[in-house]
Amino acid sequence: METTATSTSQARVVSVRQPRFSGFSHASLPVRDLEQSKRFFTRVMGGELVHDIEGFAEVRVADVIIGLSEQPGGWTERDAEYPHYAFFIDRENYWLMKEWLDRHGVPNRPWTRDHKTALMYFRDPSGNLFELYGDRGCEGIGSLPLGPRQGGQPIDFGGLNYRWDEKSAAAGAQKETRKPRFSGFGHASLAVRDLEQSKRFFTQVMGGELIHDVEGFAEVRVAGVIIGLSNRSGQWTAWDAEYPHYAFFIEAQDFLPMKAWLDRNGVKTHQPWTRDGKKGLMYFRDPSGNLFEIYCPKDLKEAASFPRGVKQGGSYEIDFAGLNYEWQG
Repeated sequence: METTATSTSQARVVSVRQPRFSGFSHASLPVRDLEQSKRFFTRVMGGELVHDIEGFAEVRVADVIIGLSEQPGGWTERDAEYPHYAFFIDRENYWLMKEWLDRHGVPNRPWTRDHKTALMYFRDPSGNLFELYGDRGCEGIGSLPLGPRQGGQPIDFGGLNYRWDEKSAAAGAQKETRKPRFSGFGHASLAVRDLEQSKRFFTQVMGGELIHDVEGFAEVRVAGVIIGLSNRSGQWTAWDAEYPHYAFFIEAQDFLPMKAWLDRNGVKTHQPWTRDGKKGLMYFRDPSGNLFEIYCPKDLKEAASFPRGVKQGGSYEIDFAGLNYEWQG
Protein backbone atom coordinates (compact mmCIF):
# COMPACT_ATOMS: atom_id res chain seq x y z
CA MET A 1 0.00 0.00 0.00
CA GLU A 2 1.39 3.36 -0.98
CA THR A 3 1.66 6.27 1.40
CA THR A 4 -1.33 8.57 1.19
CA ALA A 5 -0.66 12.26 0.51
CA THR A 6 -2.08 14.68 3.04
CA SER A 7 -5.11 16.78 2.15
CA THR A 8 -7.95 18.44 4.01
CA SER A 9 -10.41 15.70 3.09
CA GLN A 10 -7.98 12.91 3.98
CA ALA A 11 -7.20 14.48 7.36
CA ARG A 12 -10.86 14.21 8.36
CA VAL A 13 -11.27 11.27 10.75
CA VAL A 14 -12.88 8.42 8.84
CA SER A 15 -15.93 6.63 10.24
CA VAL A 16 -14.79 3.01 10.10
CA ARG A 17 -13.92 0.59 12.89
CA GLN A 18 -10.89 2.09 14.54
CA PRO A 19 -8.00 -0.33 15.18
CA ARG A 20 -6.43 -0.14 18.62
CA PHE A 21 -2.99 -0.32 20.14
CA SER A 22 -2.73 -3.05 22.77
CA GLY A 23 -0.10 -1.51 25.07
CA PHE A 24 3.03 0.56 25.39
CA SER A 25 6.18 -1.23 24.23
CA HIS A 26 9.17 1.07 24.69
CA ALA A 27 10.69 4.53 24.56
CA SER A 28 13.91 4.67 22.56
CA LEU A 29 16.18 7.62 23.35
CA PRO A 30 19.23 9.21 21.75
CA VAL A 31 22.44 9.19 23.79
CA ARG A 32 25.89 10.73 23.43
CA ASP A 33 27.90 7.68 24.56
CA LEU A 34 26.22 4.27 24.38
CA GLU A 35 28.64 2.44 26.67
CA GLN A 36 28.36 5.12 29.35
CA SER A 37 24.57 5.14 29.01
CA LYS A 38 24.34 1.38 29.48
CA ARG A 39 26.29 1.75 32.73
CA PHE A 40 24.09 4.62 33.89
CA PHE A 41 20.80 2.88 33.16
CA THR A 42 21.87 -0.35 34.84
CA ARG A 43 23.83 1.01 37.82
CA VAL A 44 21.93 4.21 38.63
CA MET A 45 18.45 3.59 37.21
CA GLY A 46 18.44 -0.03 38.35
CA GLY A 47 17.73 -1.41 34.89
CA GLU A 48 18.47 -4.80 33.37
CA LEU A 49 20.31 -4.96 30.04
CA VAL A 50 18.10 -7.14 27.84
CA HIS A 51 19.40 -6.40 24.32
CA ASP A 52 22.85 -5.25 23.24
CA ILE A 53 24.12 -4.95 19.68
CA GLU A 54 26.45 -2.55 17.93
CA GLY A 55 25.03 0.95 18.20
CA PHE A 56 21.89 0.01 20.13
CA ALA A 57 20.86 -1.43 23.50
CA GLU A 58 17.68 -1.98 25.46
CA VAL A 59 17.36 -1.78 29.23
CA ARG A 60 14.31 -2.84 31.21
CA VAL A 61 13.65 -0.26 33.92
CA ALA A 62 10.77 -1.18 36.23
CA ASP A 63 8.07 -2.31 33.78
CA VAL A 64 9.19 -0.56 30.58
CA ILE A 65 11.90 -1.00 27.96
CA ILE A 66 14.18 1.98 27.36
CA GLY A 67 16.07 1.82 24.06
CA LEU A 68 19.43 3.61 23.77
CA SER A 69 21.13 4.62 20.53
CA GLU A 70 23.98 6.99 19.73
CA GLN A 71 22.85 10.03 17.78
CA PRO A 72 24.38 13.53 17.39
CA GLY A 73 21.49 15.14 19.29
CA GLY A 74 17.82 14.84 20.10
CA TRP A 75 17.84 14.61 23.89
CA THR A 76 15.86 17.14 25.93
CA GLU A 77 17.13 20.65 25.23
CA ARG A 78 19.34 22.25 27.87
CA ASP A 79 16.69 24.54 29.39
CA ALA A 80 13.56 22.63 28.39
CA GLU A 81 11.03 20.57 30.34
CA TYR A 82 9.85 18.49 27.37
CA PRO A 83 10.19 15.75 26.40
CA HIS A 84 10.56 14.02 29.73
CA TYR A 85 9.86 10.51 30.99
CA ALA A 86 8.34 9.78 34.39
CA PHE A 87 8.55 6.82 36.76
CA PHE A 88 6.31 6.17 39.73
CA ILE A 89 8.10 5.77 43.04
CA ASP A 90 6.63 4.90 46.44
CA ARG A 91 7.04 6.88 49.63
CA GLU A 92 9.76 4.57 51.01
CA ASN A 93 11.91 5.01 47.90
CA TYR A 94 11.52 8.72 47.13
CA TRP A 95 14.14 10.10 49.55
CA LEU A 96 16.24 6.99 49.11
CA MET A 97 16.38 7.75 45.37
CA LYS A 98 17.42 11.33 46.04
CA GLU A 99 20.28 10.10 48.21
CA TRP A 100 21.16 7.53 45.54
CA LEU A 101 21.29 10.18 42.80
CA ASP A 102 23.39 12.47 45.03
CA ARG A 103 25.88 9.68 45.68
CA HIS A 104 26.17 8.99 41.96
CA GLY A 105 26.80 12.63 41.10
CA VAL A 106 23.44 13.24 39.41
CA PRO A 107 21.93 16.73 40.03
CA ASN A 108 18.25 16.57 40.96
CA ARG A 109 15.39 18.91 41.84
CA PRO A 110 12.70 17.73 44.31
CA TRP A 111 9.43 19.70 44.26
CA THR A 112 5.67 19.43 44.70
CA ARG A 113 2.51 20.83 43.15
CA ASP A 114 0.24 20.54 46.18
CA HIS A 115 2.21 19.19 49.17
CA LYS A 116 0.48 15.88 48.50
CA THR A 117 2.53 14.44 45.62
CA ALA A 118 6.34 14.36 45.70
CA LEU A 119 8.09 15.03 42.37
CA MET A 120 11.72 15.17 41.28
CA TYR A 121 13.51 15.96 38.02
CA PHE A 122 16.94 14.70 36.93
CA ARG A 123 18.76 13.94 33.67
CA ASP A 124 20.81 11.06 32.31
CA PRO A 125 24.39 11.93 31.24
CA SER A 126 23.19 12.75 27.70
CA GLY A 127 20.57 15.24 28.87
CA ASN A 128 17.37 13.17 28.56
CA LEU A 129 15.06 14.48 31.31
CA PHE A 130 13.38 12.15 33.80
CA GLU A 131 10.79 12.74 36.48
CA LEU A 132 9.97 10.83 39.66
CA TYR A 133 6.32 10.82 40.63
CA GLY A 134 5.91 9.94 44.29
CA ASP A 135 2.92 8.51 46.06
CA ARG A 136 0.89 10.68 48.38
CA GLY A 137 1.94 10.64 52.00
CA CYS A 138 5.67 10.83 51.34
CA GLU A 139 7.52 11.81 54.51
CA GLY A 140 8.74 15.41 54.47
CA ILE A 141 6.56 16.40 51.53
CA GLY A 142 5.52 19.56 53.35
CA SER A 143 9.08 20.86 53.10
CA LEU A 144 9.30 20.50 49.31
CA PRO A 145 9.24 23.73 47.26
CA LEU A 146 6.20 24.42 45.14
CA GLY A 147 6.54 24.39 41.37
CA PRO A 148 6.53 27.63 39.37
CA ARG A 149 2.90 27.27 38.28
CA GLN A 150 1.92 26.88 41.92
CA GLY A 151 3.66 30.09 42.98
CA GLY A 152 7.17 28.72 43.55
CA GLN A 153 10.48 29.51 41.90
CA PRO A 154 11.21 28.42 38.32
CA ILE A 155 12.89 25.03 37.97
CA ASP A 156 16.44 25.41 36.66
CA PHE A 157 16.33 22.73 33.98
CA GLY A 158 19.64 23.99 32.59
CA GLY A 159 21.27 23.38 35.97
CA LEU A 160 20.34 19.71 35.82
CA ASN A 161 22.82 19.14 32.98
CA TYR A 162 26.19 17.71 34.02
CA ARG A 163 29.25 15.73 32.98
CA TRP A 164 29.03 12.39 34.71
CA ASP A 165 32.10 11.51 36.76
CA GLU A 166 31.85 7.73 36.80
CA LYS A 167 34.82 7.20 39.13
CA SER A 168 33.36 9.52 41.73
CA ALA A 169 29.94 7.97 41.26
CA ALA A 170 31.38 4.48 41.75
CA ALA A 171 33.08 5.58 44.96
CA GLY A 172 29.84 7.07 46.27
CA ALA A 173 27.97 3.91 45.42
CA GLN A 174 30.33 1.88 47.64
CA LYS A 175 28.75 3.42 50.74
CA GLU A 176 26.32 0.98 52.22
CA THR A 177 22.75 1.85 51.38
CA ARG A 178 19.62 0.12 50.20
CA LYS A 179 19.23 0.45 46.45
CA PRO A 180 16.00 2.31 45.56
CA ARG A 181 13.51 1.02 43.02
CA PHE A 182 10.93 2.57 40.76
CA SER A 183 7.36 1.26 41.00
CA GLY A 184 6.55 1.53 37.29
CA PHE A 185 6.50 3.75 34.23
CA GLY A 186 4.33 6.82 34.71
CA HIS A 187 4.18 8.85 31.51
CA ALA A 188 5.99 10.33 28.54
CA SER A 189 5.41 14.08 28.20
CA LEU A 190 6.12 15.48 24.75
CA ALA A 191 6.59 18.88 23.17
CA VAL A 192 4.01 19.81 20.51
CA ARG A 193 3.57 22.71 18.09
CA ASP A 194 -0.18 23.21 18.43
CA LEU A 195 -1.79 21.90 21.62
CA GLU A 196 -5.40 22.01 20.40
CA GLN A 197 -4.51 20.15 17.22
CA SER A 198 -2.49 17.60 19.19
CA LYS A 199 -5.41 16.88 21.51
CA ARG A 200 -7.58 16.17 18.46
CA PHE A 201 -4.92 13.93 16.94
CA PHE A 202 -4.26 11.88 20.07
CA THR A 203 -7.95 11.34 20.80
CA GLN A 204 -9.42 10.99 17.31
CA VAL A 205 -6.58 9.27 15.46
CA MET A 206 -4.55 7.57 18.22
CA GLY A 207 -7.69 6.48 20.08
CA GLY A 208 -6.72 8.16 23.35
CA GLU A 209 -8.83 9.52 26.17
CA LEU A 210 -8.29 13.11 27.30
CA ILE A 211 -7.89 12.94 31.08
CA HIS A 212 -6.27 16.27 31.99
CA ASP A 213 -6.52 19.62 30.23
CA VAL A 214 -5.15 22.95 31.48
CA GLU A 215 -3.64 25.97 29.79
CA GLY A 216 -0.51 24.88 27.94
CA PHE A 217 -0.70 21.21 28.93
CA ALA A 218 -2.90 18.13 28.46
CA GLU A 219 -2.69 14.41 29.17
CA VAL A 220 -4.13 11.66 27.03
CA ARG A 221 -4.31 7.98 27.99
CA VAL A 222 -3.38 5.80 25.00
CA ALA A 223 -3.39 2.01 25.39
CA GLY A 224 -2.89 2.27 29.14
CA VAL A 225 -0.02 4.78 29.13
CA ILE A 226 -0.22 8.52 29.77
CA ILE A 227 1.09 10.82 27.04
CA GLY A 228 1.56 14.42 28.16
CA LEU A 229 1.36 17.20 25.56
CA SER A 230 2.78 20.68 26.04
CA ASN A 231 3.56 23.71 23.90
CA ARG A 232 5.56 25.37 26.69
CA SER A 233 9.10 24.27 25.83
CA GLY A 234 11.19 21.67 24.07
CA GLN A 235 11.48 20.00 20.68
CA TRP A 236 10.02 16.97 18.96
CA THR A 237 12.00 14.30 17.08
CA ALA A 238 14.31 15.92 14.52
CA TRP A 239 13.15 16.02 10.91
CA ASP A 240 15.28 13.10 9.71
CA ALA A 241 16.03 11.32 13.02
CA GLU A 242 14.97 7.96 14.44
CA TYR A 243 15.36 8.92 18.10
CA PRO A 244 13.57 9.63 20.33
CA HIS A 245 10.61 7.49 19.37
CA TYR A 246 7.80 5.83 21.29
CA ALA A 247 6.45 2.38 20.43
CA PHE A 248 3.06 0.79 20.91
CA PHE A 249 2.24 -2.91 20.72
CA ILE A 250 -0.49 -3.92 18.34
CA GLU A 251 -2.20 -7.26 17.75
CA ALA A 252 -1.77 -8.98 14.38
CA GLN A 253 -5.38 -8.40 13.31
CA ASP A 254 -4.97 -4.64 13.85
CA PHE A 255 -1.54 -4.08 12.30
CA LEU A 256 -2.49 -3.52 8.65
CA PRO A 257 -5.84 -1.92 9.56
CA MET A 258 -3.90 0.59 11.67
CA LYS A 259 -1.76 1.51 8.67
CA ALA A 260 -4.92 1.95 6.58
CA TRP A 261 -6.51 4.03 9.38
CA LEU A 262 -3.51 6.35 9.53
CA ASP A 263 -3.38 6.66 5.73
CA ARG A 264 -7.07 7.53 5.54
CA ASN A 265 -6.67 10.18 8.22
CA GLY A 266 -3.87 12.03 6.48
CA VAL A 267 -0.91 10.59 8.43
CA LYS A 268 2.20 9.77 6.39
CA THR A 269 3.22 6.12 6.67
CA HIS A 270 5.73 3.87 4.92
CA GLN A 271 5.86 0.26 3.82
CA PRO A 272 5.77 -2.06 6.85
CA TRP A 273 9.00 -3.98 7.42
CA THR A 274 10.30 -6.87 9.47
CA ARG A 275 13.44 -8.05 11.21
CA ASP A 276 12.79 -11.77 10.99
CA GLY A 277 9.78 -12.45 8.76
CA LYS A 278 7.52 -12.78 11.82
CA LYS A 279 7.40 -9.40 13.53
CA GLY A 280 5.83 -6.36 11.87
CA LEU A 281 7.04 -2.79 12.36
CA MET A 282 6.12 0.64 11.04
CA TYR A 283 6.87 4.26 11.97
CA PHE A 284 4.72 7.38 11.78
CA ARG A 285 4.77 10.89 13.26
CA ASP A 286 2.23 13.03 15.04
CA PRO A 287 1.53 16.46 13.46
CA SER A 288 4.35 18.04 15.49
CA GLY A 289 6.94 15.51 14.34
CA ASN A 290 7.16 13.25 17.40
CA LEU A 291 8.03 9.79 16.06
CA PHE A 292 5.99 6.70 16.94
CA GLU A 293 6.41 3.03 16.13
CA ILE A 294 3.84 0.29 15.68
CA TYR A 295 5.21 -3.06 16.83
CA CYS A 296 3.49 -6.41 16.26
CA PRO A 297 5.70 -9.02 17.96
CA LYS A 298 3.99 -12.22 16.82
CA ASP A 299 1.43 -14.06 14.70
CA LEU A 300 1.57 -11.60 11.79
CA LYS A 301 1.48 -13.90 8.77
CA GLU A 302 1.87 -10.96 6.34
CA ALA A 303 5.30 -10.25 7.84
CA ALA A 304 6.75 -13.08 5.77
CA SER A 305 6.37 -10.85 2.70
CA PHE A 306 7.62 -7.63 4.31
CA PRO A 307 11.09 -6.35 3.36
CA ARG A 308 13.86 -6.83 5.91
CA GLY A 309 15.79 -3.95 7.34
CA VAL A 310 19.39 -3.25 6.39
CA LYS A 311 20.66 -4.29 9.83
CA GLN A 312 18.93 -7.64 9.38
CA GLY A 313 20.60 -8.34 6.05
CA GLY A 314 17.92 -6.78 3.86
CA SER A 315 17.91 -3.61 1.81
CA TYR A 316 15.01 -1.67 3.33
CA GLU A 317 15.79 1.74 4.84
CA ILE A 318 13.21 4.07 6.34
CA ASP A 319 12.99 7.64 5.06
CA PHE A 320 12.37 9.37 8.40
CA ALA A 321 12.32 12.82 6.79
CA GLY A 322 9.60 11.60 4.42
CA LEU A 323 7.28 10.91 7.35
CA ASN A 324 6.84 14.62 8.14
CA TYR A 325 3.58 16.18 6.96
CA GLU A 326 1.12 19.02 7.52
CA TRP A 327 -1.98 17.66 9.20
CA GLN A 328 -5.25 19.44 8.49
CA GLY A 329 -7.24 17.85 11.29
